[in-house]
Amino acid sequence: MNERVTRGLWQALRWDGGTTDLEALRDQDWKDVLAFCDRAQLTLVLARTVNSAPEWLRAEFDRRMRSNAERHDRLRDSFCEIAGALERMRTDYLVLKGFTQWGLYCEDPLVRVQYDFDLYCPPESLYKARDALLDLGYEALKEREEFPTDHLPVMVRKTGYQWRGDYFDPDIPFAVDLHFQFWSQEAERIAAPGVEHFWDRRARMRVFEREVAALHPADGLAYCCLHLLRHLLHGSVRPFHVYELASFLHRKAEDEAFWREWESLHPPRLRFLQAIAFRLATEWFGCRLSPVARAEAEALPSLVQSWFAMFGASGVWRGYRNKSELWLHWSLLDNRRDRLSIARRKLLPARLPGPVDAVLLPGSQINWRVRLRGRWRYLLYLVSRILFHTRTLVPALWQGLRWWRPQSGLHQDLPLFLAMSSVFGLGVYVIVLLYNLYLLDLGFREDSAGLVSTAHTAGSIAGALPAASLIARLGLRRTLALAFAALAVVSACRALAASQTALLGFAFLGGALLSICPVAMAPAIAQLTTEARRPLGFSLFIATGISTGVLGGWLGGRLPLWVGGKQAALLFGSLLIACALPFLLRIRFAGTDAPRAAAYPRGPFIARFLAAMAVWNVATATFNPFFNMFFSRHLGTPVERIGSIYSAAQLTQVAALLMAPLLVRRLGTVNAIGSMQAATAVALAALAMASPGAWPAVAYSMYMAFQWMSEPGMYSLLMQRVATSERAGASALNMLVSFAIQAIVAMAAGRAFADFGYPPVLATAAAIGLSAALLFRCLLGKYEPPPPSPRAPPSGNAPR
Repeated sequence: MNERVTRGLWQALRWDGGTTDLEALRDQDWKDVLAFCDRAQLTLVLARTVNSAPEWLRAEFDRRMRSNAERHDRLRDSFCEIAGALERMRTDYLVLKGFTQWGLYCEDPLVRVQYDFDLYCPPESLYKARDALLDLGYEALKEREEFPTDHLPVMVRKTGYQWRGDYFDPDIPFAVDLHFQFWSQEAERIAAPGVEHFWDRRARMRVFEREVAALHPADGLAYCCLHLLRHLLHGSVRPFHVYELASFLHRKAEDEAFWREWESLHPPRLRFLQAIAFRLATEWFGCRLSPVARAEAEALPSLVQSWFAMFGASGVWRGYRNKSELWLHWSLLDNRRDRLSIARRKLLPARLPGPVDAVLLPGSQINWRVRLRGRWRYLLYLVSRILFHTRTLVPALWQGLRWWRPQSGLHQDLPLFLAMSSVFGLGVYVIVLLYNLYLLDLGFREDSAGLVSTAHTAGSIAGALPAASLIARLGLRRTLALAFAALAVVSACRALAASQTALLGFAFLGGALLSICPVAMAPAIAQLTTEARRPLGFSLFIATGISTGVLGGWLGGRLPLWVGGKQAALLFGSLLIACALPFLLRIRFAGTDAPRAAAYPRGPFIARFLAAMAVWNVATATFNPFFNMFFSRHLGTPVERIGSIYSAAQLTQVAALLMAPLLVRRLGTVNAIGSMQAATAVALAALAMASPGAWPAVAYSMYMAFQWMSEPGMYSLLMQRVATSERAGASALNMLVSFAIQAIVAMAAGRAFADFGYPPVLATAAAIGLSAALLFRCLLGKYEPPPPSPRAPPSGNAPR
């Protein structure tokens, strides 16, 4: 259905609906509405709502009403037969919903379409009831359950009926669900305390001229809400079930005695779960709520309220076919293990679906043609489910990020910032990968390429400190915009220059411009995160950078073939850098862009931090520039395997970075940094003792993973311990020390490897790494940031 038709139908069925232009629909629109309402069990409700409709539509409404009246008679006969068999077996049971809701949840039984009987039996009566149904000719369907549930396999008479496309067909056999519990905590991982008292409070009522056991009215509402919540969490809500609940709530809004009793019978946690269903009913059908029910709905935690604000209306007519219900389920769970289990089950289901054809045919009617048709239809259905889960995976994860971000302490523009840095980084990676190869094509030798690289590094060192002054005067946005635009132009000039003098000049200028970016990135992320979430912000930024590096390496290797040579590919990389500007200009940084003098932090903290960082950079810069030569010359690893090792290490780094905030929360910032640095040193020592085989690849992956895991904590500590006005200056000093140490150590390490070989030099670097870990803990231990203040618990009857 198109949006206009959807809105008209929704408005017509809402209790606060008012006027609607549904009557003005064309015949094709009415056919779409009718098809949808048949599936949603709303057709007969709509027939009572619409004042004027085409003649053919009135005839369809009348036909469905007559068919449902016939089904109503068969419903009565089937239940009386079942009830008689259960009574003869002296079986205790109660009717959970369905016709016991007449008069409370719907005014007229003839507008309610019912397909099954839901009966609850206590443990001692459950299998007696099953045997009674077997004696009546009911059989259990053998399809596999997708997850643990609250009833035995569905039982139905295999009459040979096959689906004919008519939801009101009187011949559709009634199924029976024998429930052994009112709520499955095992399946949902959510406790519903209080349901164990439902059986003790059961009431008697007269239906079909028989007296049957039913739920107490307050417990009937609770079960209706729990049943609806279960379907909501599984993405299988039927709009009619929500409509019935909305009808009950609307009619009971003024019944103070009922709500006082409801509140006294149910503990806070059970009322909380029902309030989610109340919220859904008001969201979809605009019903009134009693003051008690409204208070419960308004007391829902902020994550639940945020989910309804983003996704509550999206499932009205689409049935949550985008898996957004996963994030509501997450907000109701208490521990990480349950959340991961539910996410795996929802995003990557491991069980195959049950049969989809000929399930009501008795065995005597199943021949080879039926089997062949069943297998073909099952295959088509299985493929459709695989395509559905594949198609919805990325949107579901993106929706989860959108839902979680407002509660996470991360700025709303952080995803935009990460997208900007990814586009910028992609261009830089392409240029870094191809530039020296392009110089070789121009006829330059390794010595000339080395001079160009040295000029670029010198520019980075020279540009680090002025970058802080530029940020102070222009602000983060204007500084980054200037750097991106100028770097794109300079990078293009580097691809077009031919003389060595020009190459050296543009390399120096490019290094100076490029150094502005890492200096600006740290204060930018600090402005886009709260103090408690800063390690996570840096982890996401660094993980995004590594992922971009993997993509940049793949793209850079193929671009020359796609665009006609390395020079054209370098120009394309320059264009990618410029393409980051539109993202940047949409970001709203939290700080001010008012001009001010550059501020550099002073005092014992920054001196100790830079001293510890200098020692740490000595350890890592000894090996990082030479890892490929280590594998090739020392271990004799083929080039293609080195590429595979590097790619595997990149993926390990991404996973490790996303775990870094958890380690920071567990150990504290300084202890976490020291622990990860020590682990890096141990991995480096393992590399020093490595011999050809699989172990060096594993050790290298661990070395890179632990090294990068320490980065978010370092940047977070630096940004938290300096004033906001000093963040750019602190970042500049950190970059200056890092660039300078790396330039000096790389030259010394190259000479040491040539003179002494890899094992002793790597062992020395490992010892220096352990020293850096100790320095961080000794020099900076007293600067450990205090733990963030715990959030106040949600007011009202939040989950306990």
